[in-house]
Amino acid sequence: MDRPHPQPPPGRAGRGRGDPLTTEPRCRPIAPHLYQIVLPTPFPVGPVNVYLATGEPLTLVDTGPRTAETRAALETALAGLGYTLADIRRIIVTHAHADHYGLAATIVREGGAEVWTHPRNRLVLADYRAERQRRLAFYDAVLTQAGVPPRLRRAIRRSSHRMAPFAQAVPVARTLEEGDEVVLAGRPWRVLFTPGHAGGLICLYEPEQALLLSNDHLLLKISSNPLVEPPPPGGGERRRALVEYIASLERTASLEVEVAWPGHGDPITDHRALIRQRLAFHEQRAGRLRTVLDAEGRTVYQIVQALFPRLDPLNTLLAVSEVIGHLEWLEVRGEVRRWREGEVVRWGAVHAPPTAPA
Repeated sequence: MDRPHPQPPPGRAGRGRGDPLTTEPRCRPIAPHLYQIVLPTPFPVGPVNVYLATGEPLTLVDTGPRTAETRAALETALAGLGYTLADIRRIIVTHAHADHYGLAATIVREGGAEVWTHPRNRLVLADYRAERQRRLAFYDAVLTQAGVPPRLRRAIRRSSHRMAPFAQAVPVARTLEEGDEVVLAGRPWRVLFTPGHAGGLICLYEPEQALLLSNDHLLLKISSNPLVEPPPPGGGERRRALVEYIASLERTASLEVEVAWPGHGDPITDHRALIRQRLAFHEQRAGRLRTVLDAEGRTVYQIVQALFPRLDPLNTLLAVSEVIGHLEWLEVRGEVRRWREGEVVRWGAVHAPPTAPA
């Protein structure tokens, strides 16, 4: 339920190439003193891209998940550059999904590296087990309100428990906010707060070279599914993931970017064209969703069944999250409304009143 990776839109196959755990690490320079390292994961998304900035302090941007195969691949790549895990002095976690930070605690134990990340990620990283339990309870409530049957909710919960071994708790030494500056590979990089796919997601931008480390905010061939997340502990409103994601995309389109280096897959050489595609995709998906709504209303699960009729339990959760995101986006635009019927929430179309005759 703290899904570690973006998924193709529900109903499509994953794009991982072969068995991701057998993927050999690949390491290549992408700028002076900055390297992309491609690591295997056990997830359908396939390999994850992490980035090593040499110089002081030796910095790793994201880590890959906590698996023996990922660790071995990272150690092999580091050795090729003359380093070990213990040489890493700083880890920048772009967002709190296990395929991006799961190995952080292992690296910290090896050499005492500091972990830097956005404040929204601090609790997930620092108290992983307790935060997982809080999120499991939250998602069970979301699925109940969505009208998901009890048997399927139990299956989703069992699937989610399989994610637990892929990360461990790790303390956060410093938090990074929008506009902060981080020196990587001898150059100043600006922190961009780009929530959407994850609530605490940050990108790193170097304007002189027009480089963007976009992690899962921009991915060339995979939809960055904006995931529903619980509100902060102690109260507050739950974030509207897709609404945030759309706003983050529009902000990113204003940047001058020669190459965006993502968290999965190939580099992006025309980020504005990709953003236009993503915005068009979400507009199209929202349009499909509107066609299954009427004034009487449907539950989120009924909408999921209409749009994506054949899904396994974990992809059902992703589809529920996606549908909620689009409904909230349409709600902000005044096109749908919601109401409660017992423990279930129903959503219905808002029809414009007829135009008065002239």
